[in-house]
Amino acid sequence: MKSKRLSKPKRLSKAKRVAKAKRLSLDIITTLPQPIIETILCLLSIKEAARTSILSREWRYKWTKIPKLDFSHPYGCQIIPETSKLIHAIHQVMSLRQGPIHEVTLFINDFDRFGKTGFPSCELDQIIRHLSKNHPVKKLRLDFDATGNDCYNLPISVFSLHHLTDLYLGCCGFDHQPVFNEIRGLTSLCLDLIRISIKTLLHLLSTSPSLKRFSLLMFKDHVVGRDEKSTMTELFECLPVIEHLTIWSEISPWFVPDLVPRDLPTSLIHLKYFRFEQMSFHDGYALTFLAVLIKSSPNLEKIELEMFGWSICQMFGWSI
Repeated sequence: MKSKRLSKPKRLSKAKRVAKAKRLSLDIITTLPQPIIETILCLLSIKEAARTSILSREWRYKWTKIPKLDFSHPYGCQIIPETSKLIHAIHQVMSLRQGPIHEVTLFINDFDRFGKTGFPSCELDQIIRHLSKNHPVKKLRLDFDATGNDCYNLPISVFSLHHLTDLYLGCCGFDHQPVFNEIRGLTSLCLDLIRISIKTLLHLLSTSPSLKRFSLLMFKDHVVGRDEKSTMTELFECLPVIEHLTIWSEISPWFVPDLVPRDLPTSLIHLKYFRFEQMSFHDGYALTFLAVLIKSSPNLEKIELEMFGWSICQMFGWSI
């Protein structure tokens, strides 16, 4: 009796093998805990994260729960070149949100050109107000890359984000009176080429008592109300727990009047790192500022001085 010959299983084509492998890998990712999936999606651009909705029914709304929204380069410059489309995209994404937003980044390139064509600042105001009322935003980065005199004036609602821990403001202005709400959790603040008065700046710092990192990068022409003067004492009284400090040397004259104390009334015992950018010896104010700061910082560990592209770094292995 002849034995039946067993037929070999049909071999899958390369395309089918690849598709099967993708399904298996997708199933593995789908079974991961939600926090891990959110972390993975946060590494993608918003557009790429939204595309995962086509993978399966389970993935349709996963991207709407990620706590981070990043509308920055290359998103703002290459994918959505027009401001109106960018604003529309932000509204559309936020309308689909199903979870809290903890981080927001918005970068708009060539703001000077957008300003001439009518930048929709009122719509951006609405977005910021929506965030302040509905989401516990912890990290906020607003950068408008302005190249001219026009700049976006921040609404007061920015300072109603009580959960903020990190705030970056680039190329924007404050044209309102200093009536900010206190942000006790703010630990990192960077003001980059903004337009602000000394009075408003000091009030902003005084309402952020937990600041550990502060960067002030601006030209003296950006100071609103140039007749205003202040002192180093007033500045550092607003920074009681500062650890990392970066200041553009050009604005040091606004904090160094004719009479300068040899020591600050309050020692900067927490300051460990100081960076002086664009340092100049032209008027002597920068050296005075630096000398007083060093003498009043007993635990300073590192100083970086940038002078016209040259960087000098000094490390201290002992208390000064």
